Amino acid sequence: MKKNILVIGTGSIASRHIKNILRIDKSSTIDVLSGDYDRSCIFCKQFKRYKIKPTRYNNVIDKDYTHVVIASNTLLHNKYIRNFANKNNYIYCEKPLPLDKYFNFLRSFSTKRKNKEKIKIGFQFRFNPAINFLKKELKKSVNKNVYLVLFYCGQNLKNWRKNSNYKKLYAAGRKTLASVHWELCHEVDILQYIFDKPKKLFSKLTSTNKLNLKISDVAITTFKLKNPSASCVISVEMLSPVLYRKLIVGTTNNYYELDLVKNIVIKKNKKTFKYIFKKDRNQMFADYMKCFLSNKKKSKKFDFATLKDGINVTQIIKAMIKSDKTKKFISI
Repeated sequence: MKKNILVIGTGSIASRHIKNILRIDKSSTIDVLSGDYDRSCIFCKQFKRYKIKPTRYNNVIDKDYTHVVIASNTLLHNKYIRNFANKNNYIYCEKPLPLDKYFNFLRSFSTKRKNKEKIKIGFQFRFNPAINFLKKELKKSVNKNVYLVLFYCGQNLKNWRKNSNYKKLYAAGRKTLASVHWELCHEVDILQYIFDKPKKLFSKLTSTNKLNLKISDVAITTFKLKNPSASCVISVEMLSPVLYRKLIVGTTNNYYELDLVKNIVIKKNKKTFKYIFKKDRNQMFADYMKCFLSNKKKSKKFDFATLKDGINVTQIIKAMIKSDKTKKFISI
């Protein structure tokens, strides 16, 4: 079946998605939509060898697309999902889903069984082989007693986009979407992916002013999981001079340490085992996109993040904000 795709956005993530789509199927027809038509025209020139052209919003409303890829600025994610949700197409949307006037529609839409697999959210770490390895390991009976889960993630905001002014990034800007807990929310999704949605949390959001920005640049959150015996903490920050992304899981029989930058897993018991996985970060994006374009409900190795999963992450972030304000544990 010929794919007629709409890509919304003209940033680096939109460019990555288009390049991956073309690697998967060079015959795809792709329209690019942006709030700035001139910007779309300039953006499309890098793909002039292919069937890629800029378009305007009025032209896409009644057009039949097989797939819609939403990589716009974050404030518009929910609006675009709302606009295409009831059409005959599949939708992929980047994370996160903001708390706005469209959020309740998304919650209602996600509860209908026929809509369960229609919309995918861009939590690509679900397609990381190191995460998949850990998920399989923890299903083994020998690992049924998990007692410790620790996530650590950080990188200086100034280093996120090499050719951009960090003060103009979304993480530095609007109060509704700025701050580390919105930007570095992959860890929250990994938590629910492996251990299910947590029951309660207590969060401390800190603004150090080290970046000369009025945002929370450090967030440390304690979670209460369905397993009452497990202690869980997620620490994310935007100050570190080096990029790190680590996950530690302790069971009564095994200790696991994942380095998700180097894609290495260390497993320890009486012996030490080292597992090295492919480091190419783009492979997660490419594998996710390949499965999305094939219209599969599930891939053989990984589970998509559904609209419901994206909503859960937003509700967890909302609880983090409330906990920081009230200084109390908040039920999710």
